Amino acid sequence: MSHLPERKEKICLNCGAALHGRFCHYCGQENIEPKDNFWHLVTHFVYDILHFDGKFFSTLKYLLFRPGFLSHEYLRGRRADYLHPIRMYVFTSAFFFLIFFSFYQKEEAIEINEKKDSPQEVMEDLLAEKKRLEKQIAKKATSFPADLFKERLKVVEDDIAMVRKDSSMADSIKSLSGRGFTLVSLDDDRTYKTLKTVKEYDSIQTLLPKHERDGFLSRAIKRQDIHLNEKYKGDGSAMLKAVTNKFIHFFPQMLFISLPLFGLLLLMLYAKHKQFYYVNHVIYSIHLYCALFIIILSGLWITSILTALTHSEHDWVGNTFTIAGFFYLYKSMRNFYGQRRAITILKYIFLLLLSLFVMVLLFGIFFLFSAFIL
Repeated sequence: MSHLPERKEKICLNCGAALHGRFCHYCGQENIEPKDNFWHLVTHFVYDILHFDGKFFSTLKYLLFRPGFLSHEYLRGRRADYLHPIRMYVFTSAFFFLIFFSFYQKEEAIEINEKKDSPQEVMEDLLAEKKRLEKQIAKKATSFPADLFKERLKVVEDDIAMVRKDSSMADSIKSLSGRGFTLVSLDDDRTYKTLKTVKEYDSIQTLLPKHERDGFLSRAIKRQDIHLNEKYKGDGSAMLKAVTNKFIHFFPQMLFISLPLFGLLLLMLYAKHKQFYYVNHVIYSIHLYCALFIIILSGLWITSILTALTHSEHDWVGNTFTIAGFFYLYKSMRNFYGQRRAITILKYIFLLLLSLFVMVLLFGIFFLFSAFIL
């Protein structure tokens, strides 16, 4: 509420509704004199900041020290005294990831080094490749034209003869290019890994009958495999580092997507409790995520401070805050859903297992996505 004088006219300037008090019952606008000055703008700004901070810190107190309380208050309709869950999530997650990426997660520099094996390792790889090609020819695989397997087998045999004659020529072989990294192995056909460019793979696919060509998913993965090996010159370490760097920056999006999925898991576990709708589980999940963000960040800060003061590692701090996070989850479930201790523990274990499955699935999807946008 502002400190400007109230208008004598009892008609809302915003919507024209008749007023019965200082605020419009229809649109909520305060019935004050429209004349404004610079000092009022400054005081209004300061008031709004302090009002937000006051709400935030009082909400934070209940969030951390009374697990499940805010979600229960929201369920009962008591919401005016606390920061809205969405605003709370936006603020805490933005602050968490800003600190995390700025101070604790340094992007690794990528140095591309072409892989150079010893002559003995090269010979072992050549013999293994020869054996694989002979098997492909014997079973008449259709992923590539049969003549291509025979051509590549001849190249491998020539390389074997060259390395046996002069081991210093191991770096000059032609048949084992692009073998440094594999995105996903969909089958045992690794012939495409010997291709140097995506254009070469596409041209080979066009030679095959339509029913023998790779499917959409297989084709996309193989093309990306070849592209990454070409871009990073077969350096698997550099490729993995690049994918990991990209993947880490998708953490905020991944956690945001996991939130409604976590709420869905809770809906399944508490399906018999009809008083809890899906939105109630999501609100609980938002409060839980906010608390975990703060717990994790607090653990990182305390660890950093102790490390700077003592110049030694303090793993016990991280372990303590990890245990605190797991305990917070149990305590918030017990307080919000109000079930007996034994049932809560059982559902707590199921929730952890289901959450692990969902997070592994999301990790896999986002990791692949990170690899595909390089």
